[in-house]
Amino acid sequence: MRRLSRRFATVGVDISPARLREIADGHPATDSEIVDVNFAFVVTATLSDDRRAKHVRARRRVVHWLTVAGAILVALNLLACLGFVLFLLAQHPQTY
Repeated sequence: MRRLSRRFATVGVDISPARLREIADGHPATDSEIVDVNFAFVVTATLSDDRRAKHVRARRRVVHWLTVAGAILVALNLLACLGFVLFLLAQHPQTY
């Protein structure tokens, strides 16, 4: 409950861990406390979803750029191999 109380405090709902435990155990709560707790749950879930979406976008961006870098390396390797083959063909004596 202490962690939950800290999370609630980050979104502007100050409620002690002991009071949260009492509410969870079924003790009566005022309407304002219920509204505050519901609000805090919704906001923390939304923030968590936003954080998760940001991480997914960052991971996609990294995979995209790693794919681009890999394609560039393959293209450069192909060009180097073609240049080497042309160099060898140019050095080879013609026998006709």
